[in-house]
Amino acid sequence: MTTAKVSEDVNANADLVFAKLGDFAGIEGELIKSKKITGSGIGCLREITLANGARVVERLDNQDPNSRTQTYSIQNDDHPLPFKAYVATLIVTPTAANQCRVDWFSNFDVKSGTEAEAITFAKGIYTGMIKSVRQQLAA
Repeated sequence: MTTAKVSEDVNANADLVFAKLGDFAGIEGELIKSKKITGSGIGCLREITLANGARVVERLDNQDPNSRTQTYSIQNDDHPLPFKAYVATLIVTPTAANQCRVDWFSNFDVKSGTEAEAITFAKGIYTGMIKSVRQQLAA
């Protein structure tokens, strides 16, 4: 099992940061063509269609707004990402009144490429999402 982890400080309120990053239906990105949510709450599925037409289906496995934690996993084996048995966890921890630390990590087996490439790919997703939230919150 391989682990990829990003820890970054954000100059914004932890609840606001988690509201953005933990919004399972709110995922956006330049490679995302569309998304569809099936169900609600824990167990709901997020189907992401990428710009190249490939699909990634993720399940919300756990979410706790009080502790600002979320866990999700990839459900389909035919996705183009370099992972299999992928489970990711997001934790947002307040460090001051308007500051927090975002810890985002995943455990997975490497499906394609090298372990280093898969780790770099996963970390790129997390840092990109954190950067987007910083811009949205001007943090």
